Amino acid sequence: MKSSRGFTLVELVIVIALSAVVLVMITAVLKRPLDAFIDQSRRGELVELASVALNRMARDIRLAVPNSVRQSVDGRTLETLNILNAGRYVSNRAGGEGLRFSADVSGCDTANGRCDGFQVLERDFDVTGTRWMVVYNLGASSGGNPTVGSNIWAYANPGVITPTGTTFSAAANAISGETQLTLGGTASAGFIFAYPSPQRRFYLADQVIGYRCDPSASGGQLVRYTRTTLSATAPSVAPADAVQVAPYVTGCQINYQPGTPQRPGLVTLSLTLTRDGESITLQQQVKVDNAP
Repeated sequence: MKSSRGFTLVELVIVIALSAVVLVMITAVLKRPLDAFIDQSRRGELVELASVALNRMARDIRLAVPNSVRQSVDGRTLETLNILNAGRYVSNRAGGEGLRFSADVSGCDTANGRCDGFQVLERDFDVTGTRWMVVYNLGASSGGNPTVGSNIWAYANPGVITPTGTTFSAAANAISGETQLTLGGTASAGFIFAYPSPQRRFYLADQVIGYRCDPSASGGQLVRYTRTTLSATAPSVAPADAVQVAPYVTGCQINYQPGTPQRPGLVTLSLTLTRDGESITLQQQVKVDNAP
């Protein structure tokens, strides 16, 4: 019968020492690839956050009423008036191309002979949720301020946007293949659109959509907000109910160049995100079709 055998203390120490050497060698070999993988994952997360934020901004810009895009003086706030629906109208004035709304029926040329509505060249046109109607918004400005009556951000009568408080509904006695829209509320009484649209286009809007970027060295944020009031200038502070779109913001810039007769408008967006020593910067340009 063989007696059991073990190992000596010297052998145990040698095995432990060799294991430590092997572990150190493996760690030295794998450390850089593992660090690179972690850094790459962190950069990928930042790129994804910035890309989603910029794409969302681009989508809202493309859905803006023509000539409604604007930025704040510090270049960190962007606002647009969101299109809810759009179509082509038939003048409610006999022999004209304009739209005027009043209790006076003289000279009206609508299906029911009233001046509080107009025909739309589309059947079952939906006006649910509409707050404003816009016709031929020129987006004119002077000295950086919107021109009264020619810009949606500066209401006037005559003007390019209906007054806040106007109600919209579809009339039941519309001509076949068309929809007659009726404007209600005391706010719309006597309102006249300043300019007829050469293409007889009109836009229905439901809300102002805004983005505010507040970067900081410790990580700021980009937020999105909506509101149902119009103001002459874009705010420099986001409202309390704004929703975060991107965290870790250490830099951002919004640059809007209005269009000219030769080219469309252009919004350039730049966003820098930083986290745990990793920093990425994404830039995106959005073409703005400002044909009213």
